[in-house]
Amino acid sequence: MFLVAKPEYSTQTLADYQQQFSAHLPDVKVKMWNDPTLNPELIRYAMVCLPEPGFLASLPNLKAVFSTGAGVEHITRGDPHYPWSVPLVRMHTHEATQQMAEHVLMCSMMSIRRYPIAMRAQQHNTWQDYEIPRSIANTTIGIMGLGNFGLHTAQQLHRSGFNVIGWSRSRHEHDFMECYAGPDELPRFLQQSQILVCLLPRTDATHHILNQQSLSLLPAGASVINVGRGAHIKTDELRDVLDSQHLRYAFLDVFEQEPLAADSWLWQHPSVVITPHVAANATLEASIQYVSEQIRNFEAGHALRNVYDVQQKY
Repeated sequence: MFLVAKPEYSTQTLADYQQQFSAHLPDVKVKMWNDPTLNPELIRYAMVCLPEPGFLASLPNLKAVFSTGAGVEHITRGDPHYPWSVPLVRMHTHEATQQMAEHVLMCSMMSIRRYPIAMRAQQHNTWQDYEIPRSIANTTIGIMGLGNFGLHTAQQLHRSGFNVIGWSRSRHEHDFMECYAGPDELPRFLQQSQILVCLLPRTDATHHILNQQSLSLLPAGASVINVGRGAHIKTDELRDVLDSQHLRYAFLDVFEQEPLAADSWLWQHPSVVITPHVAANATLEASIQYVSEQIRNFEAGHALRNVYDVQQKY
């Protein structure tokens, strides 16, 4: 059984993959996707980030493809020749899930403590006092997207003392938070969200779902934390809502174009805090442990978990 890998980062080498896989699947042979000795007929599994268009379709005995990230649009949109008879599995590690929850908690605390004011003042050597009008106990956080990341993040925020509500495309029921579903219930959800966290998948329906109209439904002084996809926010309209001071802060970890252009207005806006897509980055060790467990279970006749749904597009 061969596994072909295309690293997400250039620092990951064949030796790194071989060392990690040997601890979990000692019989697996790992090859890099561009190995000139690669025999396509021997490849059963692939672990990829940005596969060359048509490469996966050239592997006739491929059983499953594992994305190196929680999202898969870099594969579904980047490879028009993807062989859809082969399951595409999203990455989901407990490590990355906890990282995401911690990142959102950090941003939420920065929002209610108005920490960006202190950051700006320090940059200008200025002692600037300010009021803290809100605490955890009287803050409602709305989570858009209740998948693996969204649910765990909601639980973390709830344990920290926030009032948490959730919204998703389909109906969810959780005893620790009130849940809303579908476009008809979105306005009522937004109107209560003093901090809005976007953890939605990228689909046609979620493209620019956070625009001037939807952001204006948030309570005055609300903040937005986008850790889903850059395409969820219509950036120019976000600026309008920030400049009107209806929205207090925007904490952005993802962008439509990455890296973010050096001349983007987002860098210098006093109400924007930028992180470079680092909210949830699982280590290679955790990722390979997840892939190895999935392969072992699949070879034993069990179903794969976290498989991309072609109809739902997530």
